[in-house]
Amino acid sequence: MTLFLPLHPRKNIFLSTMNVIAQTSRLLIREFTAEDEQLLLDLDADTRLTRYVKKRTEQESKKVFKDTLRDYEKQTGLGRWGIFNLDDNDFIGVCILNYSEYDGTRIELGYRLHLKYWGSGIATELAKALVFYGLNDVGLREICAVTHPDNAASQKVLAKAGFIQHGRAFWYGESLPFFKVARSPL
Repeated sequence: MTLFLPLHPRKNIFLSTMNVIAQTSRLLIREFTAEDEQLLLDLDADTRLTRYVKKRTEQESKKVFKDTLRDYEKQTGLGRWGIFNLDDNDFIGVCILNYSEYDGTRIELGYRLHLKYWGSGIATELAKALVFYGLNDVGLREICAVTHPDNAASQKVLAKAGFIQHGRAFWYGESLPFFKVARSPL
């Protein structure tokens, strides 16, 4: 699916056609464009948002962004994408649905949202949209996720999106609650 957005929310420039992954009543999940790099750098630099996730230096964030844009060329249906407010195109955060760097046989769902969007139901809406997209559009059989043991809010989001906890996994250098959701048998 492609979409033409006339103005970038933070810059007065025209955007070209971009690949939309999913859309809900409030969210647009789409591939990043080269012009979006600063959005991801600012998100990664906000220490309030990295309490439960791997912290990156600015150089690491730039590399992740460059790799993300390059990975779009593979057209696997998986990746790292931007989350935008459908009403005003405000940058909400970033999400992934991709092979886990800790278990290359599993597809991992993850997300990080700007603080002003916490507690608004956006994370649940996003997780449900990515589960639907992954299981139905991409044809995945299973999607997994991990959370920090203290991140009760994300654990609730995963439960609302249909994930069930299946023990623990040693990812990101520690033992974490491990969740899975699978496609229903026919």
